[in-house]
Amino acid sequence: MWIALGIVFVLLVSLAYASLSGAPWVPTWKRDVERIAALLDLQKDEIFYELGCGDGRVCLALAKSSQARVTGIELSLIQWMVAQVRKYLSGSRARFSLGNVFSKDLSDADAVYLFLMPETYKKIAPKLLAQLRPGARVVSYVWPVPGLQIEKVDEEEGRPKLYVHRR
Repeated sequence: MWIALGIVFVLLVSLAYASLSGAPWVPTWKRDVERIAALLDLQKDEIFYELGCGDGRVCLALAKSSQARVTGIELSLIQWMVAQVRKYLSGSRARFSLGNVFSKDLSDADAVYLFLMPETYKKIAPKLLAQLRPGARVVSYVWPVPGLQIEKVDEEEGRPKLYVHRR
């Protein structure tokens, strides 16, 4: 019983830490995943990262619809485990990394997607500016990333805005 309680405690602490560090788990709407895929327009062998991938919804869809190398980074142990199970059940080639997006080297990225809290966008903007190579695409959900040039705003009635940035 104590072991089970310990495991639950670790999982809950991991979830709480991830929520406080970047964003609480609020998934990207399923109906917006196609919009994101179209805006990213991932090409064969491009490298894509989702920062704070949650249950892997976006990564799994992009890995299915493109030939890009898709990796999701998640801090919450619970969400990372859910993403791994979903990957296994779907047979996807997407990869999921358990870790902090602030420690991940993004210098090889061609495209990035993120849906975090506005305060976290402010914190991650310097990292994106420093590490992403010129021409890299960043799509953000709901809020723009400060300091990154906005190339396009995708707006549809009754849906959150998607911001396309270019490094």
